[in-house]
Amino acid sequence: MYRAIDALGFAGGMTLGIVQSGFELVGKRELPGGFGVANCEANRHLLGDNWKTEVSDARDWSPLPAELLFGNPPCSGFSPMTDNKHRGIDSKINKCMWEFVAYGAKVRPQIMVMESVRQAYTLGRPLMQTLRDKLEERTGLRYTQYHVMQDALELGGAARRPRYFMVLSQIPFGVEYPVVPRFPLLRDVWSDLRNHALTWEQQPYRRPATWWTAKARGDNTTFDGHQVHVGLPIRRALDLYELVSGNGGWPQGWSIGRVAEHCYQSTGKLPDSWTHMIPKLIKKNFHMGFASITRWDPNKFGRVIMGSALDMVMHPWEARTITHREAARVMGFPDNWRILPLRRHSGLRATWGKGVSVQCGKWIGEQVIAALDDGPAPFRGVEIGDREWLVQKNYEPSRDRPRAANFTSDELLVSPVPR
Repeated sequence: MYRAIDALGFAGGMTLGIVQSGFELVGKRELPGGFGVANCEANRHLLGDNWKTEVSDARDWSPLPAELLFGNPPCSGFSPMTDNKHRGIDSKINKCMWEFVAYGAKVRPQIMVMESVRQAYTLGRPLMQTLRDKLEERTGLRYTQYHVMQDALELGGAARRPRYFMVLSQIPFGVEYPVVPRFPLLRDVWSDLRNHALTWEQQPYRRPATWWTAKARGDNTTFDGHQVHVGLPIRRALDLYELVSGNGGWPQGWSIGRVAEHCYQSTGKLPDSWTHMIPKLIKKNFHMGFASITRWDPNKFGRVIMGSALDMVMHPWEARTITHREAARVMGFPDNWRILPLRRHSGLRATWGKGVSVQCGKWIGEQVIAALDDGPAPFRGVEIGDREWLVQKNYEPSRDRPRAANFTSDELLVSPVPR
């Protein structure tokens, strides 16, 4: 079995996917604070037990023999949600990418995989090239660079999440994009959790699985972590939800600012908890930020889960924000990924959006194993530089549900939006 080390793998999505692909996890390395470490430690039943965590300055991380080193350092240096003055090749947070590569120079794996937003390539290609150069300088080895584009939805995931893998490989590498016959809508991902108690504790399923969640459930008969986060911004959002419930409600797809503006213009008032905010909202035309609370539409694909997602997504058919379990579902975690042991970790809700969908981690792990087995997948993409390739699949999945004839009647029974 091939060995893999997680360095800056954060909260476990990529880690679990790599293990599911067939690797043995032999180590996890994180910076002081250990962001996401507890998530992985609580789920050794899925990640194996032959690994140890080191939380320290990256210079102190001890190397181990491994064929693969993987991670997803912070992407905020290139994220479009980052303020322009803190974004770009020279962003301070990109230091984590340098630390990832410096550790790779110690491990000297056959393949390294680093995940980030696509802008890390489109805006940061010179940095990616420099990282490869530094790795070769420190190791004396030659690595071919592959810029691999992917979207969680096209790899069997639960939501659109267009991202990027930088692959550095000493051996020939290629990929094979799967043919996904059916893309899940949000209702396919969440509807079987309808009318369940909001609790951290384990509880039995009370509704049949959908065609998509049958795999997430596996052999489980119970699941945990179906609990929301409570805070002042959420209380204000729920106050607004209650006020507009008799005035057209909160339409699916609308942000909180749009709802507040419509409510104020049509009724002349907002909830009492909003009174002190009204002058500022009017001055800003009710713009409440790019990442404000939005009510998702169950008849569309799931959207990108970001940091603190539990504070930012209004449930599509219930009067609440989403739960930890629902966020985990969107990121592709199976229902036996334990959340209950993490209930006292204050930063838990931020971990769901700071990582890789499990299906993406599994897919890239499978491509690496194929390469290590001397049989890399045939698609290498387009050569764009010296030992540098751009790998992408040009496609746009239809929002329409495939024809019913492609699926059994049992699969279609649970497709309608819950009422």
